[in-house]
Amino acid sequence: MTAGDIHGAMDAWLEATQPVASDTSSELDYRLYGCVRAVLEAESSYLVLVRIETPPDTRGQGQASELLEWLKHICDRYGVTLLGQAHVDDASGLNQAELLAWYSRHGFQADDTHQGRPLVWYPSRPN
Repeated sequence: MTAGDIHGAMDAWLEATQPVASDTSSELDYRLYGCVRAVLEAESSYLVLVRIETPPDTRGQGQASELLEWLKHICDRYGVTLLGQAHVDDASGLNQAELLAWYSRHGFQADDTHQGRPLVWYPSRPN
């Protein structure tokens, strides 16, 4: 996929989400999509989903999946690739295998050739 309108995609993200109240324990720029907290960053030619978190009391209701499908739609609309940093930081949510399976169910291509933590790409890894 060629580089698309990364700025348009980020603008759509900012319009559809709300900032999370300042959290001094994190340097990440969390935003809310419904009750799902996520961090999305723009690289030179793709978007990076750095984090996606659902509160424990709302897990299993499909809200993170809804956000992921919306992000895919935005990426398709603006012609950009979405990279997910598919790593688990703690044991409060999905384990590593479950997280990779979740991304796979949403059409992401896993890439474990990267040193360190696995990555996932939608629609596929750029050349």
